[in-house]
Order: sequence, then C-alpha cells, then structure tokens
Amino acid sequence: MRGKNEKMTMRSEALRYWRSIHNKYSLLNSFNRARRSNMIKKNRQRVKDRNNMSIWFVVIFLIVFVVILVAEVFFIDEQRAANSIFGGKKEYDPIGDIPDYFMDDKKLVGQLEIDSYRRQELSVKSKIGNQENVYKRSIDETHLLARVTGNIMKDVKGLDKDEWLSMIGVKDVDFYNNNNTATDGIWQPVYHTKHKFFVYSAFYDDRKGRIIRIIGTTQTKKSDRVWCKYWYSNSSTLIVNGALKIIRENWNLKFSACFIACPLSVYKDGKQPIPPPESVSIMADPGGNATNKLKVLNLDIKKEEVKNSFAVCIKPLHFEYNNVNQIIEFIELNKLLGVEHFTMYNHTIGPDVDCILKKYQKQGLLDIHPWTLEMKSQKEIRTEGLFAALNDCLYRYMYKYKYILMIDLDEFIVPHSNTTLPDLMSYLHTKADARKIGAISFQNSFFYLQWPDDPSSASLPPLVTLRKTRRRQRFHPHKQRSKYIAVTPYVVEAGNHFVWEFLPGKGTLNVPNDVAFLHHYRVCEFGGDDCVRNPRTTDTSMYRYKDKLVGAYTSKLALFSQTCGLENSKDKTIWGLS
Repeated sequence: MRGKNEKMTMRSEALRYWRSIHNKYSLLNSFNRARRSNMIKKNRQRVKDRNNMSIWFVVIFLIVFVVILVAEVFFIDEQRAANSIFGGKKEYDPIGDIPDYFMDDKKLVGQLEIDSYRRQELSVKSKIGNQENVYKRSIDETHLLARVTGNIMKDVKGLDKDEWLSMIGVKDVDFYNNNNTATDGIWQPVYHTKHKFFVYSAFYDDRKGRIIRIIGTTQTKKSDRVWCKYWYSNSSTLIVNGALKIIRENWNLKFSACFIACPLSVYKDGKQPIPPPESVSIMADPGGNATNKLKVLNLDIKKEEVKNSFAVCIKPLHFEYNNVNQIIEFIELNKLLGVEHFTMYNHTIGPDVDCILKKYQKQGLLDIHPWTLEMKSQKEIRTEGLFAALNDCLYRYMYKYKYILMIDLDEFIVPHSNTTLPDLMSYLHTKADARKIGAISFQNSFFYLQWPDDPSSASLPPLVTLRKTRRRQRFHPHKQRSKYIAVTPYVVEAGNHFVWEFLPGKGTLNVPNDVAFLHHYRVCEFGGDDCVRNPRTTDTSMYRYKDKLVGAYTSKLALFSQTCGLENSKDKTIWGLS
C-alpha cells in the first residue's frame, strides 16, 4: 500500500512538474505571439506610413511641378496675373523690369578687350575728325587676336570654306565679299564657328541703352562667342565683344533664333559715345576676315512720326505655299478690318501666290523678304526659324507702324463690339491706361473646317470666313493659342502667342471675348474628325463684311487670273477642302 501511495505521489509530482513547464512555455508562447503581433502591427504601420509619405511626396512634387509649369507658360516675365479691363480692377499685366543686356563695359566686354576696344575707338575718332595721325588697325587686331582668342579658334580657324561648311553640316551658302556693299534681309554665315550660326538683319536700338541688335540663329546651348565689327562711311572700323541672347521660344531644339547685342556704350570718362555704324559684321575670330556684312537699320528715325496704324507680320511661307483663295481672302479682309501693310517671308512659295504677292507689293501694300535658312525645320529649329522672322518684322517696322498683328494666314482678329481695329483700339483706350499697354491679347476660338458650311453661303465665293459660321463654344485662355497685337515701341522680344519681354512698366492687355477675339479657321488640331463633337455655337459676325469682302475678292481674283494666269481661279473649294 505504501508503495502504491509513493507511486501516486511521484505521478502527482511529475504531473505538477509538467504542468508548470507547460504553463511556463504557454506564457512564453503567449509573450512571443504578442511580441510577434506587435512587431507585425508596427511593420504594417511603418509600411502604411511610408506609403502615406510617398503619396504626399508625389502630391507635393506634382503641386510644385504644376506651379512651375503655370509660372513658365502663363506668367512669363509677369509679376501677377491680368484681370479684366472692366470692373475697376487692374487692366493690364505689369511686367517686371527684366534687363535685356548689361551695358556696363566691364560686364559686357572683358578688361582685356576694353584695352584694344579703346585703342580702336580712338582710331575711329581720329578718322572721323579728319586727322592724319591714325592707329594701324591691323596691329591692334593682331595684338587682340594673340591676347584674347587663345584656344577658342585653334580647332577651326585653319579650315577653309569648304571644310568648315562640311564640319557644321551646311551644303553651301553665299559668302560676303569684301568688295560688296552691306546687305539686309539675307541669311549670311558667321565663319569659323563650331556649329551653324547665321545672321539676317541689324537694327539700331536706343530704348534701353544703346546697342546694335542683330537677328540671327545659333545653337541653343553652348553657342560660340562672337564679336561685332563696325563699319563706318569713312572706311574706319571698330571691333567689340557681342552679347548673345537666345530667344526663349525655341522648343528646346538644337538651334534657336537669337539676338546679338553689339554695344555702343559710353566710356573714357563717360564723354565719348561710340557712333552708330552704317553696317556691322559678326565674327567668331576678331582677328579674321568678315564673311557677313549687315546694313544697320533704324538709324534715321523720328519716333514722334510713328503712325497709329496697323500692320501684319506673317511667319515664313513654306511647303511651296500656293493657296490663291486663302491669300486673297486674308489680305482683303484684313484691309477691311483696318490693316495698312503686310510683311511675309518667302521660304518656298508656289508660282500663283508668288505672282499675286508681287502685284500687292507693287501697290506698296506688302513686303516679302527672302528666307533661305540652312537649318532643318522641326528637327533642328522650330518652323523655319519663325521666331527670328517675327522679331525681324517687329524691329523692321517698329517705327513705321505702332500696332503689329502677329497672326497666321488662317487667323483673324475680329472686333465684336466695333467694326474695325482702329475703332477697337479707341474703345480699349477708354477702358485702360494706354501708357501701360505693350500688347493686346485676344482669346482663340476654333471654326473647324470639317463642320458643314452655312446654308446661306451656297451662292458665295469660296470664302472660309463666310462659309464657316460654326465655332467651338469654349475659348482658350490667354497665352494658350491666343494671338496679340504688339504695341511696337514697347516690345523687346516677340513670341508666337504672347510677348516675352517688354520695356519696363509695360504689359499685356487681355481683351474679353465679348469685345473681340481670334477667329481661327482650321481642321481638327489633333488630326482626324473628333473635334466636330465639341460643343459649338453659330457665329455670323463676319457677315458684317460680306458685301465688301465678296466684291474685293471677286475683283482681285479676276485681275490676278488675267495677269498671273491662275489655273485654279475657278476653284470652289475652301483652302483645299471640298
């Protein structure tokens, strides 16, 4: 019995022991489970926090990106947004005082260059004063070349013309000959640059400092340093350093339109300004020979005699442009709106339009300038270098016409509260401070050519402005497809849809679309016919000009058909669409 009790006792003790071990492990397992559960919860929370932080980072990045994009696209060079010209608010976009070029000699021209610059200026002065003691220009130029250029030109200055053209990828260009006189409005190369570099025109500009402003094209980034060589009537010359400024609207392509500012700064105790030259050459090598020579325009101008009249600038005509109906309608309708002069640039045009433009040119209504630019359109430079053309047109007619419309052949700036552009301008001046207006912006509305013709136009000539009366209801905001009228004396840099830079204190007047807007006649902007599904409205405002427009078009077409032998004079299509 005793043995049995001992066995029972041993079993009980063993059972208690194992229960205690089990309880210990159970507690440990519970602790471990709780610990693992807490760790899992913490890890999940960390992942959730990371995801939340990532989302916030993405949101913040997108907000910053949108702000930058809006600032770049919609508020370039402006301190604050424009408001309507009505309602007692600000009626123009005030533009900050953005410097165009530094006119300080020590900033624009290095001290090393100033030494030779001053020696040569004294040479100019001596010759102008008919004195016999004249410095030898060749010595100064040789000294300048030896001290300044260093390694800049060493890899290209030894190349002859053909080798250099091959290096920069140009087939052939016409070189300036030292025996020839200066030219204007012809693309000329800057010899011995490391890439394509051309110049087209030169203008005297004394609105902000005194400079000779060159219109050219060059590489968008890391362009060559260039020099300006002034030519005077008494055979004197002067070489100064040029300041290159890339025109901002270049679509980030390899080449861009540009300004070159050649200074006419005051130095030598502030008493001796450099006289404006009759012509100027742009050189990559200040000691080399000039291969271009541009006549300087706007020298003898009287600013007080600038007419308060309207002109039109058109980007280069290309792809053998030969649309007879469009060109006649564009010119005759704009004449009815109050335009007095047209400027066009001939990249490639067809024989019919060429003949028509020459007829208008003989009437003094139109100027057409050659535009043979050795750069691949849309691959190397935007649309045949259109921004060089727009700015050339601006400076070329700056002191002839106060108001210049920067529009395309399928666009018309149409007053809706007035009949003509002069009447519109008078009206706007009653609503805004004319002294602050540097440009007038008009919102864009599409009149898609795929929409059916107006039923009442069946018996009319193929005039798109009378046949297409359906337009898209939505207006684009200002600076998105908008076009503008430049107040020429106040504009520094012209763009396609808006002005990039004004003189200080000037800005853009944004015109409400019930006062006037841009009629834009074109096919769907993204291809196909999906645009016709957009909400639309009927706009017959152009019928105010119907009788006069039909009469002008019909008479001009009959005249040109006889004198130009037009083959498509009986064409009843609208700009290529049946």
